[in-house]
Amino acid sequence: SILGPLMKSYGMSSSTGSWLMSVFTAVGIFLSISAGSLAKKMGPKRVLLLGCGVIVFGSAIGAAAGSSLALIASRLIEGIAFVLVTVAAPLAIEKYVSPDNQGTANGIWALWICLGSVIGSTATPAVFEALGMRGTWLLYAAVALAVFMRKMRPVAAPTSEEAGGEKASLRAYLSLLAPRPALFLFAYLVFNIEILAVLSYTPTFLQQSGMDASLSGFASSLPGLLAIASSPLFGKIADRTGKTKPLYLVALAASIPATFLMMTQSGPLLWVGALLMGLVGYGVPVLSLTALPQIAGSKALMPAMVGLFMLVQSLGEFLESFLVPILLGPAMAEWTFCAAVVSATSALGVVALALCRFK
Repeated sequence: SILGPLMKSYGMSSSTGSWLMSVFTAVGIFLSISAGSLAKKMGPKRVLLLGCGVIVFGSAIGAAAGSSLALIASRLIEGIAFVLVTVAAPLAIEKYVSPDNQGTANGIWALWICLGSVIGSTATPAVFEALGMRGTWLLYAAVALAVFMRKMRPVAAPTSEEAGGEKASLRAYLSLLAPRPALFLFAYLVFNIEILAVLSYTPTFLQQSGMDASLSGFASSLPGLLAIASSPLFGKIADRTGKTKPLYLVALAASIPATFLMMTQSGPLLWVGALLMGLVGYGVPVLSLTALPQIAGSKALMPAMVGLFMLVQSLGEFLESFLVPILLGPAMAEWTFCAAVVSATSALGVVALALCRFK
């Protein structure tokens, strides 16, 4: 939300400025599997704490950055924290929350991107205007530091259960490359391409169509606001019924027309798409997280499965940043074509999920 002023302040070109966005998510492609192994050895609570510390460290470097290269390096460090937290949190839920309530807990956790993006995009411009770049970075570092200091005492050595419990054989790890996990992960991959396309490009489309910038920002963030209610509800239903696949199929299928409408319409149908995405489509993250133990097959494989899951999430975000500009063309005008390709790819994800066996 403050990319323009940052690029101007540091004299960045558009290609250099784009690295501030892409390096953050690209880290997950390379480190998600390692983060899963680290969580298995240290326990998820310790890795969450480590993630808080890395966030503070990266923000401090960013605040002191005197060049665009140093600022990009700080974003890479923050990306490491992103990987640590996103891998460890689902493992913490799986280990420390009762199985009867894991869907609800995942529903709350799945709001992190929705709420983070809404709060960040709303608050950061005002904080930046009041405190400047360094003040903004240090303020966010202070928030993370408050969490870090609150949770750092006492830090006990992880128990055998926290550190991963039973060991998995090589054959068990190879089972994660079988068709069932592959189909499941492909469905989640295309959803991440889809949702990032909506979040990143809907405001641009709407402003090209003549909509006010503030209203276009509200339209793109509305699904995330609606998910505050729908995400925990999907988790609660999964807990009560013991089923995730039927709900997951409905949510993923609903996200397809929602994406198409939000990337091609600026009238009433835009708001239909936003409602459909927020109330139904955003069930995908919570349902996929809740189904992960079934796909992993055992507690010993959960760290590796979560690592793969987060790798796929990062890969989807990276592919979106690479493919969508190509589909839109040099003039960023091929909105219907772009939305149609993204929707068709998402339809393949629905087919993959339908072929995947789980409850």
